[in-house]
Amino acid sequence: MMNAKILIVDDEVVVAEAIRRQLRSLGYSVVGVVSTGTEAIQLAGEYRPDLILMDIKLKGPMDGIEAAGTIQLRYAIPVIYLTAFSDEETLERARATLPLAYLIKPFVSSDLRAAVELALFRHRVSRMAEQRGRWLNTVVQSMGDAVMTVDPQGKVTMLNPAAERLTGWLQSEAIGRPVEEIVVLWDAESKRPVLNPALRALAMGKSSDLAQRPFLLIGRQGDEHRIDETVTVIQDDKGGSSGVVMVFRAAPRIGV
Repeated sequence: MMNAKILIVDDEVVVAEAIRRQLRSLGYSVVGVVSTGTEAIQLAGEYRPDLILMDIKLKGPMDGIEAAGTIQLRYAIPVIYLTAFSDEETLERARATLPLAYLIKPFVSSDLRAAVELALFRHRVSRMAEQRGRWLNTVVQSMGDAVMTVDPQGKVTMLNPAAERLTGWLQSEAIGRPVEEIVVLWDAESKRPVLNPALRALAMGKSSDLAQRPFLLIGRQGDEHRIDETVTVIQDDKGGSSGVVMVFRAAPRIGV
């Protein structure tokens, strides 16, 4: 990501100037070089850089970790820490601010380039994932079909507004409760309770399309809704189940 804007925060003038020259030679734009946490916060808000190179040990009342934490809370700008101190206590404080990388002084130009490129790439991917997540959430919330997600333990993790209307449960009330408590199903023909399809899918590790078998969903207030339902198992990166998504809609009545 050439032309990315980078802020350098280091109270060693010679080191900071060397970093500035290296970054400029790599095609990056250095928006400022400052030596204190207070200045770093001020310039971060003024220039909104794409990345901050932050020395952990700074002179003055605020060290780099505290400054980075404030900047992330206010502006969500990613940070690479520069440090000659790698003791566990310092690293533990630094980890709490979720930096994208560390550079241990002294470092060479190739180390700087690799760390900056990787940090910018990770941040870009993270932002894309956040945007997609917001887009997906908007789509799910506006769907006419009822959508519910369930974790591997069979507990509800999300209901969209359509699901709230059918079940009679608000999402805030349903989250963390067993799915069979929120989605009470009877066989539409026999009028007998049936095993919740989400629990069956979790046990079998297999998705199922139950659209050909209508159920009666018994709402929280005792109202009945004839529904079709599809249950999809969500797999994690190891092929195991990380939960299921249930989609159900009003089924057409026979003879209508």
